[in-house]
Amino acid sequence: MNFAIRDIEVAIAGWRQRASSDEAFAASAEACALARLYGAVIVYGCQALADAELDDVQRDALQILSTLPEGQLSPSTH
Repeated sequence: MNFAIRDIEVAIAGWRQRASSDEAFAASAEACALARLYGAVIVYGCQALADAELDDVQRDALQILSTLPEGQLSPSTH
C-alpha cells in the first residue's frame, strides 16, 4: 500500500479528533510519528510512501485510515 501526503493529513486529523485536548494530541506517539512523516514528505518532495518505507509507529498511526468512514475527514477539519 502507498500513502500520499493527503493520507497523512487525514490520519493527523483523525487522531486530533480522538484526542481529549491539543496537549494530549501533541504528546501522543501517533501525532509525533505522523508529524515526522509529514515533515519528511514535504522536505523530500515525495509523492507517496510505500508501506515498507514506514517504521512500526508510523504504520500503526496510519491504521486509523482503515477505521474512518469514507469521506468523513478532510485535512481542513482539524
